[in-house]
Amino acid sequence: MMTTARWSHASWAALARLLLVPLLIATCAAPLSASADEQSEAVRLVETVRQAAIVLGHGGSTEGQLRSISAAFDGRGIAQAVLGTYWRRASADDRASVVDALLYAIAHRLADKLERTQDKTFTVLGTKALANGDILVRSEFRRPLHGPTSVDWRVRHCRGHLCIGDVFVDGGSVTVQQRDRVAQLLAGNGGSIPALVADLRKGRV
Repeated sequence: MMTTARWSHASWAALARLLLVPLLIATCAAPLSASADEQSEAVRLVETVRQAAIVLGHGGSTEGQLRSISAAFDGRGIAQAVLGTYWRRASADDRASVVDALLYAIAHRLADKLERTQDKTFTVLGTKALANGDILVRSEFRRPLHGPTSVDWRVRHCRGHLCIGDVFVDGGSVTVQQRDRVAQLLAGNGGSIPALVADLRKGRV
């Protein structure tokens, strides 16, 4: 009887292990698949923005391309980072105006940078999953008589979908550059958000 009891316990333990192994494999495999899918989606997002920037740079349908580029970016997150303490003081209307103006400025800056890139001169070098869940899409483009220009896109989760949180051109963060320039403009205009919005629309950032 003692031997039977011990054997029965061992049998149940073995059965439990057999059942758990496939479950653990499936549980561990799912995040890897999702991560690969998200990285592919991030690359498609970058390509959508690049194509829209090229059309915009060549004088194409301005409204449609601006809308396409704006939808791909984390406008609110970028505006908060750029405005700093001014964001907390700004009214809801001023915040919305800054977001729109910043995305307008980003779209035109990308158009200036990418309008001369074609499929043969633009290359996605790879993707990297960052510790905080963001995805870095690394790319570069080449122009005649110039060395390669690196353009890295930081993609994050925004309200249930992927969006671009920052762009690094030759290692320089577009958000940081805008933050520094915006700080200068706000210091010079007495902290006026409407004046800042006007400067953004005029391409002064």
